[in-house]
Amino acid sequence: MDPSNPQAQQARQRPVYDPSQGGHYGASAHLASQGFAPSELYTGPWANAHQGLTGQYKDILTTYWQHTISHLENDTHDYKIHQLPLARIKKVMKADPEVKMISAEAPILFAKGCDIFITELTMRAWIHAEENKRRTLQRSDIASALAKSDMFDFLIDIVPREEASSHAKRTTQTAAAQPVSAGQPQMPGQHAMPQPNQPHPIGAADYMAGHGLAPEQDYRGQPNMYPDQSVPNPQAAYGQTQPPSMNPYDNMGNMYTYPAMPTQQASISGALS
Repeated sequence: MDPSNPQAQQARQRPVYDPSQGGHYGASAHLASQGFAPSELYTGPWANAHQGLTGQYKDILTTYWQHTISHLENDTHDYKIHQLPLARIKKVMKADPEVKMISAEAPILFAKGCDIFITELTMRAWIHAEENKRRTLQRSDIASALAKSDMFDFLIDIVPREEASSHAKRTTQTAAAQPVSAGQPQMPGQHAMPQPNQPHPIGAADYMAGHGLAPEQDYRGQPNMYPDQSVPNPQAAYGQTQPPSMNPYDNMGNMYTYPAMPTQQASISGALS
């Protein structure tokens, strides 16, 4: 930029950082796409501001940090408005047994630091989601974002690094296990699944041979396998006793028989005489 040309400086004036257009990520991406990303790289204690990122994503994050530093140093702050509850922050601070007294400014500084930390971690996780063509943040995105920078090592007990590697393995396995579409030719070594309306390709003889059954062995009802024992043998001679029937239903008709009533013919004949 030429400092001797004020018109060029006015034309090159930095646009407004508007978080209402997609949050901090959208505002930073808008400025970075127009070439307003800081040209100098952060060094010293700020060297990890863009650690693990390259290309446009590095420009987006450095633009956010440039705006955050400028906002903290130059803007007027309203200390009565906070993104996080101060009472909760003060309670967490008092949980440390070495903390005896807390000043009024300490919870305010902690609240601002937590706000910046949450925003940066969310932006890093969203970058990982965009790299995987997704529009929803997942726990694995946060784990991958933490693994790309050394300043998040203190969270390794909360979000283990194994989740990021396991998510990458699941993504690779899912992509490799996608079924072949119906219009594509079948590759060698693949087995087509039988359709519901098609007969099973295994024959009856092959099935019985595979299960140790002889081809002639059939368990369907065969004629004369269990002959009816209730029909008397017509070849038996008259007067010969037949062997007892093995059918339990032969004598069912005699189960409910009653003795015959005594004839009253003799008494009636005696009365008439």
